[in-house]
Amino acid sequence: MGIRKLASELKLSVSTISRALNDSDEVSDETRQRVREAAARHGYAPNRAAESLRKGRMNTVGLMLPARLEEENYTLALFMRLADGLQSVLAEHGMDLVMYGSKSYEEEFARLRRVVERRHVDGVILAGTRRADERLDYVADRRFPFVAFGRSESGGDHVWIDLDFEAAAHATVQRLSALGHQRIAIGIPGKDAMQAHVYLKAWREAMAAQGLAVNEPCVQENELSERGGYQITEALLSLAEPPTAIMFQSDSMAIGAYRKLHELGLVPGKDLAICGGVLAGDVPEYLSPRLSGYTVDAYALGRHMASALLGQWPEFAAQHKAEPRQQVWPLQLRVRDSDGGRIG
Repeated sequence: MGIRKLASELKLSVSTISRALNDSDEVSDETRQRVREAAARHGYAPNRAAESLRKGRMNTVGLMLPARLEEENYTLALFMRLADGLQSVLAEHGMDLVMYGSKSYEEEFARLRRVVERRHVDGVILAGTRRADERLDYVADRRFPFVAFGRSESGGDHVWIDLDFEAAAHATVQRLSALGHQRIAIGIPGKDAMQAHVYLKAWREAMAAQGLAVNEPCVQENELSERGGYQITEALLSLAEPPTAIMFQSDSMAIGAYRKLHELGLVPGKDLAICGGVLAGDVPEYLSPRLSGYTVDAYALGRHMASALLGQWPEFAAQHKAEPRQQVWPLQLRVRDSDGGRIG
């Protein structure tokens, strides 16, 4: 049965049937329910493909996951919860979320160009931002709707939401300093990751505020993974004056540090203070000792990102009231057992 026969049977106009099936507020709840029941009875479903062509919209949003190698698992817990939040808002508008994974920045950029040029999605969430990020310039130049998960010096005056790495760095240095630590090292991702630039700058400021010396060998860059944290810890402990505490950007790097300390017969929180940075999942709670760091409400963050993206379309702007174009998302300190450490 087509929409015209359905309209004839119910003695309603085709436009009323269409509005009812699309949850329009212009149709009463009673009529909407009546139309849905009749459509279900006759097995009728609207042609979404034709509808998308008429509206010039695919009703789909793309989430570009940060490029990662198979052994880099830090994205999984955080981004799956983030995706749940995104989808919960998109579903309210009959829209879907599709995720794209890549093994390198170059592969991701090539996929992004295909997605945009072929109009596979109506907008994108871009993560893993770099200080100089061609992806942001690309979508901004084409006026393609997007939200960046992370700051950048690229992309002009675009919409972004980032984690509050500044507050986390200052709070961690202050806490470690109060515990007596003076040689505080920092482990951050490389490859021009913007989060590393932000975290490092805040670390330098926090160290100065506490009157602590900044030793450049105590700044270590590596990949954002367990292996990266392992290698950073190995390099720091080989210094003539090794640090008594290490601040990592993420829990995955801290997990690598745990492994290296175990090999050396050392204990986190006793022989070396470890702060895990952003705690993406539940694993830090099951380490021994449990890992201190910062939690993020990824589900709420995902909902907020979806709203920030939808607000860029005129038909959704009223419902998703304009938020500040650039926002810093709070992190919550979770004190556990890993960031004490013997002073010596």
